[in-house]
Amino acid sequence: MTRAQRVASVTMVLSNPATHDPRPVKEAQTLARAGYAVTILAWDREGETKSDSIMGNGVVVKRMRLFAGHGTPVRTVPKLLVFYAWCLMHLLGSWADVIHCHDVDTLPVGLASKVIGAGRIRLVYDMHDLPEAFLRFFPLSGVFQKVFLSMARETADLVVSASEGYVSHLREAGFKTRRTVLVLNAPSLSEGRQPRPRLGNFSVLYYGALEEERGVRLLVEAARDLEGVTLTVAGRGRLNSWVASAARESKNIEFLGWLSLTELNTVIEKADLIPSYYEPKTTNILLSTPNKLLRSFALATPALVASGTFQAEIVGRYGCGLTVTWGRAEEVRDAVATLARDGQAYAGMASMAYAAFKSELNWEAMEAKLKGAYGALLQGRAKSAGD
Repeated sequence: MTRAQRVASVTMVLSNPATHDPRPVKEAQTLARAGYAVTILAWDREGETKSDSIMGNGVVVKRMRLFAGHGTPVRTVPKLLVFYAWCLMHLLGSWADVIHCHDVDTLPVGLASKVIGAGRIRLVYDMHDLPEAFLRFFPLSGVFQKVFLSMARETADLVVSASEGYVSHLREAGFKTRRTVLVLNAPSLSEGRQPRPRLGNFSVLYYGALEEERGVRLLVEAARDLEGVTLTVAGRGRLNSWVASAARESKNIEFLGWLSLTELNTVIEKADLIPSYYEPKTTNILLSTPNKLLRSFALATPALVASGTFQAEIVGRYGCGLTVTWGRAEEVRDAVATLARDGQAYAGMASMAYAAFKSELNWEAMEAKLKGAYGALLQGRAKSAGD
């Protein structure tokens, strides 16, 4: 079979086991349904899996099982280099048209593949986060960030961005608009829920890492004695014990600990307000569009975010939540109390959130962008008729 006769192939590189990170899996499924042959090279660094697997639509997942955890660079980098070597061995034995690298920690595999392929291979850099999210733990972090962004700018054939805020940042860094596509980590239309009437206490839900920079302490302090408001906290982290103690002391605080995905989905369905209230101390946080925010839109649930961030710009654009100054528990308290009392304002925010989700902030809309970008990327090369 000649190169012109075969289906175009995509190899994704992912530094997790492809079991709990929804964005790469959704993208892989989208491309497979469009007719591409998709393989994921994944790193199971915590022993979560026992074997390779085949997902729906024929997506093949090959996993390297080498324990590393998520510690310091001294601990993880040597094993990351082993992962790079493992990926390159697999790539040398294949005939991939596209290497799709998820985040900067897998980008070296794509860069090396471009060199080895002498320009034959197309490189896609999928920016879930800005490079600083990974490289800030390294010495000379600023230098490394500039180097990797420069290499991506000159070498990547396509950059897929998970936030509109990142797109603007990349444009300012010299990236070409025609080589950049916005693909939000948005829920699918089937995951949406129309606005519903509120019942009982006003329910605020925080889920995720229990860390200071995620606003957990501020949310607890704000909700301790708010009449008619319940704050439910689910997750784990360094504030575990502190949150558990606060829950014992206040009837307004409910601590659920770490939940399975099924359990968490049930809890999220009951929330009246979902904070995505992160400390804006890095450019990555300032410009990010977390899945938590997009999921609140899908569930017609207002969000609470820090002012001055790109999340605040989105909430203001669609009129679907609260923006409060970072670090001020009193301001959080007042904003939540006001919204809890104003049923009309709440209903308006919920309706606008759901309308934004239905019209543009859903995975089906993102799918069309991703397929269009891939079609342009491989124009003139072998692709299936479904592109």
